[in-house]
Amino acid sequence: LIFLKIIFREKMKQRYFIYIGIFVLVHWFLLVYDRIINNIPLNLFWISHFVLLIAAIGFILRNNFILTGSLILILIMHGLWILDFVFLLVLGNSPSSYTQYVYRLTPFRKLLTFHHIYLIPLIIWALWKQKKISKHGWVFASIFFAIFSLMSFLFIRREYNINCAHFLCKPLEIVFPFLSIINNFHPILYLVLLNVFMTFFIFYLPNKLLYIVFTKK
Repeated sequence: LIFLKIIFREKMKQRYFIYIGIFVLVHWFLLVYDRIINNIPLNLFWISHFVLLIAAIGFILRNNFILTGSLILILIMHGLWILDFVFLLVLGNSPSSYTQYVYRLTPFRKLLTFHHIYLIPLIIWALWKQKKISKHGWVFASIFFAIFSLMSFLFIRREYNINCAHFLCKPLEIVFPFLSIINNFHPILYLVLLNVFMTFFIFYLPNKLLYIVFTKK
């Protein structure tokens, strides 16, 4: 009887992962639809949007490495987004004005941007259920960021600054003011230094800390 209960719980856990994966995947498809009909397809190149597809695959496959990589990829940047948004809600203004655009969105598009808030807790829940976290998730995140920042640098105009590929995004400037010096460097050197910084401080260190927390639990 105990064995059957264990099997039943495991099957229910698998279903939860698939249901969440489908939900996240539908969200991504709605995002693609919205950007296309509003003639802003370049907006889809933001890592914060594309990670929905990657995380959905991780949930459906129950792949710990992909889920860890997805979490590490957005943990700090989405965390800064959430913090900025909380200031906006509570004080009516935000430190970086990074999330003020939310007030200008239609109700439907406000719902679409809600993934900035819910995706981190969902992935953490999944990793907690799996009782492990990959210590190499930062490698996944670093490679992913390198590819998308390079694509944004080469193919998307500077004025859009998607993925901070041309100059620092406001949240990074505020939290890491010393980093703003790289804005003055040659564009290629800037991109290289940005990736070095992101790899070590934004991806590797949080992954290391989370790995320690999970292995001690």
